[in-house]
Amino acid sequence: MKKTLLAFAILITSIGYAQQNVFIDFGGSGNASEGNWNNVIPSVQNETGLATNLVNFEGNDTGVVLTITDSFDFVNSNGTSSPNPALPFVASATQDSFFGATDDGFNGNINATGGFTLTGLDVTKYYSFSVFSSRSGVNDNRETLFTVTGSTTDSEALAVSNNTSNTADLLNIQPNGSGSISFQAEPGPNNNNGFGFYYLGAVQLIISDDPISTTAPDPELTLNYPNGGHIWEVNKTVRVKWQSIAIDDMLIEFSSNNGSTWSTIATAPASVQYYDMTVPDVVSTNCLVRISGEGLSDTSEATFETILNEGVVYRIVVLGSSTAAGTGPSDQNDAWVPKYNKYLTEMDTRYELINLALGGFATYNILPTGTTIPAGVNRTIDTQRNITKALELDPTGIIINMPSNDANSGYPVVDQLNNYSLISAAAAADDVLLWVTTPQPRDFGSNTTKVNIQLDMITETYNVFGEKAIDFWTGFPVADNNDILPQYDSGDGIHMNAAAHQILYERVIGEAIETSVKDAVDALSVGDYAYQDISLYPNPVKTVLTIKFIQNVSQSVSINVTDMMGKVVSKGTYQIQNNEIIWSRDTLETGVYLMTVTNQNQSSTHRILIH
Repeated sequence: MKKTLLAFAILITSIGYAQQNVFIDFGGSGNASEGNWNNVIPSVQNETGLATNLVNFEGNDTGVVLTITDSFDFVNSNGTSSPNPALPFVASATQDSFFGATDDGFNGNINATGGFTLTGLDVTKYYSFSVFSSRSGVNDNRETLFTVTGSTTDSEALAVSNNTSNTADLLNIQPNGSGSISFQAEPGPNNNNGFGFYYLGAVQLIISDDPISTTAPDPELTLNYPNGGHIWEVNKTVRVKWQSIAIDDMLIEFSSNNGSTWSTIATAPASVQYYDMTVPDVVSTNCLVRISGEGLSDTSEATFETILNEGVVYRIVVLGSSTAAGTGPSDQNDAWVPKYNKYLTEMDTRYELINLALGGFATYNILPTGTTIPAGVNRTIDTQRNITKALELDPTGIIINMPSNDANSGYPVVDQLNNYSLISAAAAADDVLLWVTTPQPRDFGSNTTKVNIQLDMITETYNVFGEKAIDFWTGFPVADNNDILPQYDSGDGIHMNAAAHQILYERVIGEAIETSVKDAVDALSVGDYAYQDISLYPNPVKTVLTIKFIQNVSQSVSINVTDMMGKVVSKGTYQIQNNEIIWSRDTLETGVYLMTVTNQNQSSTHRILIH
């Protein structure tokens, strides 16, 4: 990022930062904090053992591990979305929290205390905690007492009810001899809630070489997106994202001339960490975004492009089971499909990814609508998540990710291949590109039949799909076994964790699926770019097609449409208004056609796809 007007300094010693800020968000995946926040997200009630390797605000590994060692009940989502801007906590972190209850009348659970342990600490350093929690919309007192214990102990209570501004600050705790500190939450002495509810929402951990007197950080900001190389369509909505602490309002500006001049887009609360802006109605290859607040400013690292919105869509649909649906990572945003969706849409607003995957699916569940399921197979076709539904969404590409449920159900390889044959035929009939992932490892215990099905299906996936097979196997199984390696196991022997999903995401990127999809759409939309006389959009066509003339032409043209066998299926004379014609598909069936537009003695032919 291009940083200007820096109003603060970070002191650096020969062994690292003199002071580091680490930000931790305790809550659910629906309000996970982006950037270099550490999200601690439970997947079940009363979960312990959940561990997170902490990074600091700059994204550097601290070597500190946070582990939930004393379970809370679960997640409460009734925090505040408007924290005081003087606080270093973003709205996504203050909107939810962990909670516990000391009365068994709630959920049948008793959590007298809840907490975590920090390990890997430097016994020569000081660790300070600024803790925020909030429970909005209540009238009772839900005070929470926080206690931090290392070689010394400190406690402070926080009035959580309807809190937007206050923190509990526990300063200058040094680790015990084993390099660890424990953190505990429980009801405070003034808590009068009938269930004894208490909360843990967000923590700013300050690591310092010397004792500190305040947890108030210097203002910081970083523009995360856009940072160059993107393509935005005018009038589309895009999300400008940043990371900031201790900044009130953020000024967002836009330049279409590489920063020579700037126009104001909006002023937004900095704690939200994003702003959904409408792309200005200007076409340029020299665009930048700048954010400013508290005397600090950050600008896109490189220019990006804005283009006309001509209705072009590069659509990809995902079919599959739990891996594609996002099971495994504690934060679903870390699953490969959401990561791929973010990659595509931030790269070019013309991309669209639709995920129809659902946990528990096997290949039978996604067969074409109307296919007969063999006797003895206890599966039904999901007509809202199968290949037929996917094709109704007018994709150019489809990715199928079936990790292990077919093998677990004992469906032999020959049956799976037959199912894939039916699915592939449906995609091919609509000229839709298809990619299929290999299976992934799974703990089948001592069931060698299931193991062999899985192993044979890997080979057959490559045999059938060739270059359009995606490797979701190599590097993940235990040697001479079908189990998932411990470093990639989410904990159940079935699903893979965030580290594995990162690799899956990188492998999907490596297939350049998005490039193939774009090339296929552009080939059908040659009129948009290859001809100087007219442009046609949207293409593929759902109901109507706009034919726009770049140069002035006479007031009428003839249009002939033929199928790929040369048969004329539509023809007529059309009047031009405002240099364009709106052509309707009427009763033409789905398929590929050739459209010839003739004006006086000149004509041009374009391939169009009708869905």
